[in-house]
Amino acid sequence: MKSLYTWFLILAGLCNGTAVIAADRPAVADVHIHYKWSQAEVTSPEQALSLLEKNNVQLAVVFGTPPEMAQELLELAPQRVIAFYQPYIDNLLKPSWFLNKRVPSAVRAALASGKYHGVGEIHVSDGIGPHLDSKIFNEVLSIAAEFDAPVLIHTNASNHSYMQRICNRHTKTHFIWAHAGGLDASEVGQLLKACSNVWVEFSARDPYKSIGEQVADETGTLRASWLELIQQHPDRFMIGTDPIWPITEIDSWHRADTGWDTINDLYTYHNRWLEKLSPELAERVRFRNASELLRKKK
Repeated sequence: MKSLYTWFLILAGLCNGTAVIAADRPAVADVHIHYKWSQAEVTSPEQALSLLEKNNVQLAVVFGTPPEMAQELLELAPQRVIAFYQPYIDNLLKPSWFLNKRVPSAVRAALASGKYHGVGEIHVSDGIGPHLDSKIFNEVLSIAAEFDAPVLIHTNASNHSYMQRICNRHTKTHFIWAHAGGLDASEVGQLLKACSNVWVEFSARDPYKSIGEQVADETGTLRASWLELIQQHPDRFMIGTDPIWPITEIDSWHRADTGWDTINDLYTYHNRWLEKLSPELAERVRFRNASELLRKKK
């Protein structure tokens, strides 16, 4: 494993312009970024990358809708962007992606191409699907393990047990659990103890999209339960932005998705509570944990 100092030497050489633009900002790894057909007309690939540079995002996990749109950012910034393959190959059938028999072969081809180094974001819902015995769902997770490709998974469930059944069944698959699981710290803590193959990311935990209690309080301080959990598992947490808007709607054909307009505010939100952690812990969550998990995949 490379030392932290070595990582920064590597990253410092990525782009001379970036060092000037974001010299006063700590390096960031964002593991939850969308670039979609409904965003392209208002945010070009160049504009998206400029926003990442402004915030010193040195590592960006991008999901495209359709999947190949992630390649537009990757081609412009191959040292910064890691493309994940989102298996929604038929946008009209997105909610039932796990019933599409073409999905496993599409995932395998994407990972084998070397253009994608992870799978996701994929959505699963307890009581809706996929069923835990779904052949397509389980085949996708097994293919990801075969390629040592992390899977970023979004679960809609009232407790951690649904995700635990998945990670216990697929112990060779590395999972990134989106949105801090959408649950409170105690539930996330139980999952982390049960599954050593799960990492957790804090996206959509912000003033715009938080459904329940936000991770940080009104002063920007991480709530005590989350601070304690991160201190217990310092190498298991990451951050993300999830720049989609409006959050209450699916992709609309009659207007563009302006989610990238909020991304500066999302980084400001995260940096505010991260700055209140110890420097070592903040650097781990902000950058190093994701770097160590994902850089070796490239």
